[in-house]
Amino acid sequence: MKKINFFTRGRQSRRGFTLTEILLAVMIVGLIAIALASLTRAASRESGVGRSKIMLRNNLSMFLRTLRRDMAGASRVDYVAGNLTSCSSGKNVVLLQLAQNVNRQGQLLISSVMTGEDSTDWQPAYITYCFVCGGDKTNIVPSGATRGGKIYRQESTTLYTTGECGSLGTLVLDNVKYVNESGYSSPLFAADAFSRLNSLLTVNVITELNSRPIVNDVVEETFSMQQGY
Repeated sequence: MKKINFFTRGRQSRRGFTLTEILLAVMIVGLIAIALASLTRAASRESGVGRSKIMLRNNLSMFLRTLRRDMAGASRVDYVAGNLTSCSSGKNVVLLQLAQNVNRQGQLLISSVMTGEDSTDWQPAYITYCFVCGGDKTNIVPSGATRGGKIYRQESTTLYTTGECGSLGTLVLDNVKYVNESGYSSPLFAADAFSRLNSLLTVNVITELNSRPIVNDVVEETFSMQQGY
């Protein structure tokens, strides 16, 4: 009768992992960790892009809201820059100037509620939108474009129809991209001057962040200028 050595069989059943098995397990765990890290980075990047787009969209929305209000309250449009043909870092130019309380001939408008009052106390007011060119040209398309521009809004009694603005006023939009290429320009403030009684103001603005990936947003809107241009 064959004798069974229970002690030997127990030792064999408790045999450990081989070096190959350990290395294989480590490799599998490492691959899983790398995959999870990649997914986390991708999710974080997408989340950052989404937040940046929301920020740019909100800024453009507030800018347009201000411009709509000024257009609605204007009695005359004194100047529209149209297509900017050059942009040097730090230089400021007039994009748009609106007049309040004056007619197309520049004369004061006196409403019925002002009857009996001294019209000299009611002065014309001008709202000027001024663009300050940015200087960031890194990783940008098309060639010659720049980022980092700013648009300011100024209320004053001074008329700026050409050249640069005076004091810049209040910042209403930043991260503005300058583009001047065939068929498209930004920032663009252009008027359809076929009719001096009811012209149209076309506005194109791009905002862009120097990020990876590039994040930008574009607005194109047309305003009706009831007082003409």
